[in-house]
Amino acid sequence: MSMPRDPLWSPDQPGDADLAHLERLLGRYRHVPSEVPVPTLSTAPPRRRRIRALAIAGGGIAAAALAVAVWLPWRLYWSADAPWPVTADAAALPPALAVGETLQTGAGQHARVAIARIGALELSPETRLSLVETRSGRHRVALETGHVHARVWAPPGAFGVLDGGAEVIDLGCVFDLWKRADGSGRLAVGSGWVMHSDGGRETLVPAGYALDFGPDHVGLPLRPAAPAAFAEAVVALDHTLQAGRRDAAAETRIAALAAPDDAFTLLSLLTRYPILAEGPLYPRLAETLGATPLDARHRQAWASGSVHAINAWWDRMPRPPKQWWRNWRDVVP
Repeated sequence: MSMPRDPLWSPDQPGDADLAHLERLLGRYRHVPSEVPVPTLSTAPPRRRRIRALAIAGGGIAAAALAVAVWLPWRLYWSADAPWPVTADAAALPPALAVGETLQTGAGQHARVAIARIGALELSPETRLSLVETRSGRHRVALETGHVHARVWAPPGAFGVLDGGAEVIDLGCVFDLWKRADGSGRLAVGSGWVMHSDGGRETLVPAGYALDFGPDHVGLPLRPAAPAAFAEAVVALDHTLQAGRRDAAAETRIAALAAPDDAFTLLSLLTRYPILAEGPLYPRLAETLGATPLDARHRQAWASGSVHAINAWWDRMPRPPKQWWRNWRDVVP
């Protein structure tokens, strides 16, 4: 299905009334080139030309800053309970999705749902999605079954997908979410970060990682490109520890199989189960993070569950961007 382009980035596309009004306000600052540009030689002294160039550049920067100052609040603003526009390749689907309503795509049907003005959801065939809440700063949907591809450009937490008591919270990024009828599913992050929150347990998933979840258990972030043996060992150890047991052989195997790119999986595993710091996973994580030589006191504090000790190594990892607007490429499909 060919999805329509955002009129903010494709001027040839029609926009809504608010966007048209904004264009009229900023129209006076639009650059209109001459039909036949004729180069001319300035006779002004070099210093005067430099001052004139700086003045023109400063005026352009000021105009751009003004445009952003007007555009950004408009982009983030959304009237409470205002419906979201829907574009679909099937006439049977509605043109908008209102709070409390459900959108269902059939076999072979695709749909694109605007997330207010901050992004879009692309629904695959046989997907069922409900709009739960929408207003400036907070937009929530519920994915019952199927698959959605989300592209969001907004402050962290502005958009989220509800799943019973759990929630997938966007931190300014691009991600895919699958949900099956039995409650199991998968989250894969393509850009930025996403947080999976379930009953007080929060699991961060960065770009390049995926997370499997079920109705009664949330897995650990894993690289889709990680060797199958490593991923299977991590999943098995997670379930063993969840049952309250240790498996020294499995810990040794994971430490041996872990690549430098698997540092985030190791960090998440040791954060969820601090007692693992007593075994081989701690020195392997230290090696991948460049935290050698080992600090015995730090290791002991980690094993006892010290939040300070754990956070000291989290600070070595790239974190969700506080300056979310720098991920401007996420606006463009």
